[in-house]
Amino acid sequence: MANKMKGYEYIAKTFKEYGVSHIFYIEAILRMAMREMEKTGIQCIMPHSENAAGYMADGYARATGKPGIAMCQSIGVGNMVGGIYDACLANTPLVTITGKKTPNYQYKNAYQETDHRLLYESITKFNAEITQADQIPYLLRQCFREATTGKPKPVHLDIINHIGRTMELAEVEEPQNAETAYTQIPAYRPAAQPEKIALAASALKEAKKPAIVAGRGAIVSAAAKEIYEFAIKHDIPIITTPDGKTLIDETDAIWAGCCGGYGMDCANRTTANSDLVIYIGTQASDQTTVEWTCPPPQTKVIQIDIDPVELGRCYPNTIGLHGDAKTVVAQLLEALPSAKRAEWRAEVAEYVKNTLAEYKVFQESAATPIRPERLCYELGKVLSDDAVVVSDTGYSAQWTITMLRMKASQKYFRAAGSLGWSFPASMGVKLGLPNNPVFCLIGDGGLYYHLGEMETMARYGIKTITIVNNNQILAQSSVDLKKVFEEDPERGRSHYTFMPTRFSEIAKSFGLNGIIVEKPEEIGAAIAMAMKAEKSTIIDVITDPDASVPGPLNKK
Repeated sequence: MANKMKGYEYIAKTFKEYGVSHIFYIEAILRMAMREMEKTGIQCIMPHSENAAGYMADGYARATGKPGIAMCQSIGVGNMVGGIYDACLANTPLVTITGKKTPNYQYKNAYQETDHRLLYESITKFNAEITQADQIPYLLRQCFREATTGKPKPVHLDIINHIGRTMELAEVEEPQNAETAYTQIPAYRPAAQPEKIALAASALKEAKKPAIVAGRGAIVSAAAKEIYEFAIKHDIPIITTPDGKTLIDETDAIWAGCCGGYGMDCANRTTANSDLVIYIGTQASDQTTVEWTCPPPQTKVIQIDIDPVELGRCYPNTIGLHGDAKTVVAQLLEALPSAKRAEWRAEVAEYVKNTLAEYKVFQESAATPIRPERLCYELGKVLSDDAVVVSDTGYSAQWTITMLRMKASQKYFRAAGSLGWSFPASMGVKLGLPNNPVFCLIGDGGLYYHLGEMETMARYGIKTITIVNNNQILAQSSVDLKKVFEEDPERGRSHYTFMPTRFSEIAKSFGLNGIIVEKPEEIGAAIAMAMKAEKSTIIDVITDPDASVPGPLNKK
């Protein structure tokens, strides 16, 4: 048959046709296929753990909108689960491929073998196995289809033979047939039903104090222009979730802050006092709503989401608009004449003014050890218009969300929950956006997870700037642990403090640049030096271990 080819050729050509430019893997898996991929220009990146490979693929996918590819052999499947867990939480499209021993080895206590599909079932959207060659074409296509349609999520393929060799050497008779619709998110842009648009327009017309809350789904949909025009036309303040940060310039008069448990008082106060909240591309989770208090449960809601099962999940009084954020907001934009809400806008502006004034005291602090607020403030002053900030979870996320003002031309990504995610993820982001300056902001507690990836960074020449909030403490954990060990504080400190470490010196040992910063006035110069350097830089900023983040909702 003329179209017959080996499995390794078919897999490599399929990835190329789907626009894959990078593979993130840990030895040993699909070696022959990767040999063919590299012939086509696909770069195969091997870090030092399956966990890091998953995080790198996640960062790449968030930056590009294309599915990230993460692969490992049979024994690595457990570690890879941790590597794609954050992608599941963040709704990131990933295609994960793992090796699995052939059927004659199953259920016989085979070396290093478990039931992989059970491990992946709860964190993937599609979870299948390839046991014969004629499955390769349609299951590969299904992976890309599942990852990019509806709510994006990781998918998983378990491929026979612990390194996939059996299927690599098998013959595939089906001709190549990549479906280009599924190379990028969003794959489709459905519109909401007209009668639902009319219902939402009626609710908006009646509202005195509406607020928009836009999340990552709005950014994925590239809906910023439509949301801004809609907000201006109807005089509605725009709030973003942490993952919606950079949807709007954070100096714009219509911006009302980032909401949620990691967010700002002004934003949470606005949603708490709104009579209608319009959620666009966000799940309205406990984190976004301060455990469903901002807004309170009885508040009327309009929710726009690509996945219909999300509509009204968390707020029962919801008008659900199923569709793509950009498309549906454009529908709403035309549904009503313009409106003015000067009194409400003035109230919200006062919330913003008061919150930023409270922050300013710490942002301009000259104290040493350095306040993290000052660190974020100084970073914001030197970011270029095309800069990308990749933040870790915990206090790193809270500092950057609250203290770092960003523009709509910039990009912001943060860990959905996995400490240490941002360091490997920032490398994936840089590979996806090679022409953008990429900054990683991470605490020392997070960086300890993946110190070995400094070698990966040096080996592949991936240039990022990593700023370490080095306070020798798990700051977020310390708050409660100090209370728990109030009668024995010395013992308590052993649970959340670290020995002094100079990550800048570790960076130099890997052949990277390393800079130590101990005074706030040195921050800007250090970042400028790192931006001019030809290789990656670790900026070790010695910060105050007792600094605490601002509360998401001040008690007044």
